Amino acid sequence: MSKSDDKPDVQAVKNRQRVIGARLQAVYDDVVRQGVPDDLERMLAQLDDLDESQPDVDDPAGERKD
Repeated sequence: MSKSDDKPDVQAVKNRQRVIGARLQAVYDDVVRQGVPDDLERMLAQLDDLDESQPDVDDPAGERKD
């Protein structure tokens, strides 16, 4: 085997990366299109509300720092 046989074909590697990238983008786009389920969105909103009502643990006076 010669030295040139040891190196991967640069163009073939780039083509594989392009195909993988396109497939990953298609999966990502599909997930984004699905959106967030209503019950999960409500739960996240409740957690945000709970977090906002709690004092900041770094502040001994209990005042929030935003």
